[in-house]
Amino acid sequence: MGIRHNVAVRMSDGIMLRADIHYPTDPATGDAATGPFPVLLSMTPYGKKAPPPAAQIGGGATAYLIRRGYIEVMADVRGTGASGGAFEMFGPEQARDGVDLVEWASQLPNSNGRVGMFGISYLGINQLFTAAAVGPDSPLKAIFPVMAANDFYRDATTMGGIPHMRTVRAYGATYSLLNLINPTLEFASRGGHPRPRAGGVAEVRRRGRAQRAYFRTLAAEAARGGEPAFDGPFWDNMRPGAVLSNIVANGVAVFLVGGWHDAFQRGAPLNYAALQNAAAGRPVDAPMEPGQQVSDRFRLLMGPWYHVSDFDGLHLNALQLRWFDQWLKDEPGAAVSGPPAVFQPIGSAQWFRSNEYPFPDATPTRLHLSAANRLAAEPDSTETEATLNYVRRGPVAGRSLEQWSLGMTSYLASRSGRPIRYDLDNRRLQREALVYTTEAFESPKLIAGPITLTVHATATTRETLWVAHLDDVAPDGASRPLTEGALLGSHRTLDPERTWYLPDGTVLRPHHVSSQAAEQPVVPGELTRYDIEVFPTAALIAPNHLLRLTITTYDFPQLVPTKPAQQALLGGVYRVKQGGPTPSRLVIPLADPETFGETD
Repeated sequence: MGIRHNVAVRMSDGIMLRADIHYPTDPATGDAATGPFPVLLSMTPYGKKAPPPAAQIGGGATAYLIRRGYIEVMADVRGTGASGGAFEMFGPEQARDGVDLVEWASQLPNSNGRVGMFGISYLGINQLFTAAAVGPDSPLKAIFPVMAANDFYRDATTMGGIPHMRTVRAYGATYSLLNLINPTLEFASRGGHPRPRAGGVAEVRRRGRAQRAYFRTLAAEAARGGEPAFDGPFWDNMRPGAVLSNIVANGVAVFLVGGWHDAFQRGAPLNYAALQNAAAGRPVDAPMEPGQQVSDRFRLLMGPWYHVSDFDGLHLNALQLRWFDQWLKDEPGAAVSGPPAVFQPIGSAQWFRSNEYPFPDATPTRLHLSAANRLAAEPDSTETEATLNYVRRGPVAGRSLEQWSLGMTSYLASRSGRPIRYDLDNRRLQREALVYTTEAFESPKLIAGPITLTVHATATTRETLWVAHLDDVAPDGASRPLTEGALLGSHRTLDPERTWYLPDGTVLRPHHVSSQAAEQPVVPGELTRYDIEVFPTAALIAPNHLLRLTITTYDFPQLVPTKPAQQALLGGVYRVKQGGPTPSRLVIPLADPETFGETD
């Protein structure tokens, strides 16, 4: 491999970005191989020479692909690294920069004129925005976004309207730290070419202050209950789901990779359904229909992975090579075949395949909250109440702490040969909570798809907070966390155009409006319905295991209500209806793993 450091690329507005170009060389001479080769582009805010483990989410060259006939371009997003301009998280200038970089990359020496994009996290989201902006007949032909969001507000910044702002601030601190380290790494790069210092140490410090201020201001405004605490125009630049139909119109092939423990856990399946719907001429926000025609240009791979992951040894680069060989080199033998939605559930090494999402082989099953602390197939005939007191803080939630710290601890553990932490025991969360369990399953069951908890309850306060954890409980009592969901009561208004319903009107996947205009205070003493989106998952439940639903009012330290909400929540007592005319229930997709689609 060869490299050209900090190549200047002028954007259409005159701002200069800097990119490293990695290219194949002739092993015999060391000279650049003549190709022609496709170009793979990544746009990173973390610094194109980011050190491990940060490089896992956006830095460094991919030797496996370069040595197999690809030129790789890694560009610093404007306002970061060695690039000029001012940083704005997914600002409109970044999409325009992506279009400019694609055109420039297609004309590099030894390029075959075709461009692909790949990368994880921020780099994955950038791919979606760029692919939507390039227009038809662009050199951009295929992308491979890993761990990319659908709706940043609902996927990561909040859960059911409850801010994740400590996570956002931690992300901002890490981001700023990397951009302080990167100038040293750039200075250490060898070669006789110019290596810009982005204005020297003073400029680096100025940028660091500006970047920290960006995230600090965002978190502070949300904590005060300001604009970032609600869905609205502030988040429009961070909603890839809104532009997915443009990607289809532009003819760009998309291979999505997501994780059941990822920070964008809900996003990847929704992106897949939207792309397939757009290709079929259907509404992008709708669930796919069973038997719907699907396109092999849009694929989904999901597994039991955190945001930063070794993918349990899966050779992701080899899969990327096949995808790009198919679309950038016209090699039909490289094509990935079979149903385009492939997933590995939690608790299994088996792979399952389907065409549609939600998965038609997983039957939405109603499990009712009963007075016997059971999840029962039928509601109790007599109405009873279960009392839940609002508690601001409780035990640290293991899985969600790992999820919202991006799985970094598990990643480092796996790199050192220690077991990863997917199976943390969740029993401590039962303290001061409502707990419901199924009977033990007699045969294996597969959970696969969206989950909804519908609660009918009264409250003594004008605000409520609901957090639902779903666990797989082994015969010895160990409780493996599977997924969770949450809802701030004042955000309970549903968007009927984007909520998914079953034919009888049962909510399959709620979509809450969550705008400031739609905020709806709870009326004390009035029976109120809450449809809580439990983030989608896939898990194999072994025989003699059971499912446990734990309902709490906290997820410490991840979920932190705004200050106005905290005041409104204090002293709250909730009385949950069990059975009777308004039974509370869990709707969960269950399947027989032996008859689910195609399996490997």
